[in-house]
Amino acid sequence: MEKKLNKAEGYRKLLKIVVTLLVLIGLLGMMYSDEVKPIAEQRMQYVKSEVKGKLLELKSGEILSQKVEMQSDSFETIQIMYQNFQGQETDVLTLGIEDAEGKIIGQWELQLTNEVIDHQTEGIKVLQFNADETIHIKDREVYTLNLELSGFPEDRLYFYGTESLHDKANINGSENEQALAVNVLGGKAGGIRYFFFGIAVLTVFGMGIILVLLLRRESVEKIFVGSALVFGVIYMLVIPPYAVPDEQAHFVTAYNNSSEILGKETVKEGNQAVLQEREILSDPSGHYPTKERYIESMNGLLGKTYNHSGESVLGGKVLDMPKISYAPQTLGITVARLLHFNGIQLFYMGRMFALITYVVITYWAIKIMPFAKMVLFVTALLPMSMQQAMSYSYDMLVNAIAFFMIAYFFHLIYKKERVENKDILIISVCTAIIAPIKVVYIVIIGLGILIPYQKFGTKVKKWTCAFILGLAGVIPTVITRIVSMADMIGGSQGNSELLGYEVYGGVYFLKHLGELPKIFIETAGEMTSYYVNTMIGKQLGWLEIEIPYLVIAGFLVLLLISAARKRGEKEMINMGSKVWIGILSGLCCILICFVLLISWTEVGEQVIAGVQGRYFLPVVPMIILLFRTKYIVVDEKFDRVIMMSTAILEIATVLSVLHIVLPR
Repeated sequence: MEKKLNKAEGYRKLLKIVVTLLVLIGLLGMMYSDEVKPIAEQRMQYVKSEVKGKLLELKSGEILSQKVEMQSDSFETIQIMYQNFQGQETDVLTLGIEDAEGKIIGQWELQLTNEVIDHQTEGIKVLQFNADETIHIKDREVYTLNLELSGFPEDRLYFYGTESLHDKANINGSENEQALAVNVLGGKAGGIRYFFFGIAVLTVFGMGIILVLLLRRESVEKIFVGSALVFGVIYMLVIPPYAVPDEQAHFVTAYNNSSEILGKETVKEGNQAVLQEREILSDPSGHYPTKERYIESMNGLLGKTYNHSGESVLGGKVLDMPKISYAPQTLGITVARLLHFNGIQLFYMGRMFALITYVVITYWAIKIMPFAKMVLFVTALLPMSMQQAMSYSYDMLVNAIAFFMIAYFFHLIYKKERVENKDILIISVCTAIIAPIKVVYIVIIGLGILIPYQKFGTKVKKWTCAFILGLAGVIPTVITRIVSMADMIGGSQGNSELLGYEVYGGVYFLKHLGELPKIFIETAGEMTSYYVNTMIGKQLGWLEIEIPYLVIAGFLVLLLISAARKRGEKEMINMGSKVWIGILSGLCCILICFVLLISWTEVGEQVIAGVQGRYFLPVVPMIILLFRTKYIVVDEKFDRVIMMSTAILEIATVLSVLHIVLPR
C-alpha cells in the first residue's frame, strides 16, 4: 500500500513538472510567433547613428564625405538621415563608396521625388540607397561615403548630425563640426531565431531542474545554486558584452591583469591597456544591446567569428583597483587565452568565472545562515544582483563577500557556541578583500558587537578580535587606496577635470557642515523610489532596459516576506540588536551617499549625484532582517512558494529584456 502511495505521489510530482513546463513552452511559443518571427524578417543594422547635434548643409554642386567603419563583411542598404530638402524633383543625390585605397566599390543615384523624400524610419526622414545585390566588404575596415547634390545652385539638403562616428563630415575639403548620421543595413536577421531558440531551451531546461529540486525538497542553498547558474547564464546571453555599466573598463583592467600573469605587454601611453586584437570583441566601444549584438555573440560563441589580425591595440585606461577585485574574471581570461579562444569566447569565459565565484560564495553564505535563509536567497537572485554577478564588475565579489560576512556573523551570534581563531581569520580575510574595493562596506564588521563575549572567553579577547578585524580592513585599504581617498576628501582636481565641473570634496563640508543635513534630506525625498527600483533591477543594462513595475513589485514583496519566521525556529532578533543592525545599515547607506557627494556631485547641487540602487545591495539582507518579527509565522513550505515565485519573476525579467532589445 505504501509503495502504491509513493508511486502515486511520484506521478503527481511529474505531472506538476510537465504542466508547468508546457505552460512555459506555450508562453515562449507565443513570444516567438508574435515578436521573434517578424523580427527575423527584418534587415540587420550594422551601423546605427543616433541623431544628435547640429544639421549639416549640403549645397548643390558640393560633395560631402564621411568616413564610416563598417561592422560587417557585407551590406545591402545605406540610409542617410535628413531633416529638410529645398529643391526640385529633378534634383539627384549621388552616393559613392570608396575603400581605404580610393577604389569605388559602389555608386548609386537617387532622384529626390516626393515619394523618396517622404520616406521615414522610426519617425525620421531617410534617404535610402539600396544595392541590387549584396556588397561584400572587409569587416571593421573604414570606408568613405561621398554624397553629391545635383540641381539648381540655390538647392539645399539639410542632413542630421551625429556624435556616434569617430570622424567628422567633410564638405568640399573643409571639416564640419558634426558627423553625418548614417545607418548601414545588411541581410535579414534570421539568426535571431536560433538565438531565441537557445534561450528558450535553456529556460525550459533550467526551470525543469529548479522544479525537480523543489519537489525533491532539496536544501535552500542547493536550489539557489541551480537557480543562480541557470538564470546567470541566461542573463549572460540576453545582456550582451559591455551592456553592464562600465563593463568595458572592468574588462580592460582584468585583461591587463591577465597579461601580467602571462608575461605579456601591459600598459603604455598614459596607462592604456595593450590588447591583442584577435582576443577582443569586434566592437569594444558599443554597449547598446540590439538583435545584431545577440547574433554576433551567438556566432562568436559557436566559433563563427570575424578574422582579426594579431596586432596589438590600445583598449582604454586600466582602473586603479586592487588585483583581487577582478581575480575570477582575470583567471577566466587567462584560461581562455591559453586555450586560444576568440574574442567573444574569451569575454564570456571571464563572465562565467565571475558567475561561478558568486554562486560558490553565496552558496556557503546561505548554508551557514542560521535562520531566514530566504533573505539571502531572494537578495542574491534579484535582477540587479544577477546582472552584476555575471559581469566583469567588482560588484560581483563585493556583493558575494558581503552576503557571506553577514551570514557568518549571524552564525557566530546565534548558532556557534564558541568563537575560534579560524573564525576570526575567515572574517579578517573577507574584510581584507572587501575594504580596499569599497571601504564603506567595512561597516558590516560592526555586527561582531552582537556576539556575546562569553563565546570569546573574555571581554578582553572579544575586543582584541575586534581590533584585529579593524586592522584587516584598514591596512589593505591604506596600502592600495590611500591616494584616491585623499583626492576624494580634498576634492580631486583630476575628478573635476574628468567630469567637467567642480565637485564638492570633503574639505568643503568641513567649512559648510550645516549644508549636509539639507542635502541628505533633499536627496532622500527625491531619490528613495529610484534607489529601491534600481536596487531590485527596474533599469538593467546602462539603465536603459526598463523592466515592468509589476515584476519589480513582485521581487519587492518577496524580499519583505522572506524574513518571516518559520514554525519551529527559535532564533529571534531582539529589539536592541535590531536597533544596532539598523544603525549599521543606515550608516553604510549614508557613507555611500557621502562618498558620491564629495567625489561626483557638482558644487551647489542639492541632490547627490551618481548614487544607484545597486550600491545598497550588500546591506539589503541586514535591512530586510529588521522586518523579522515573532508575530508573523509561516510553514516550512512557504519557502518553496518564495523560491518558485522567484524563478517565475526571473523568467518574466528575461522575457521583458528580450521584448525590449529584439525590436532594436
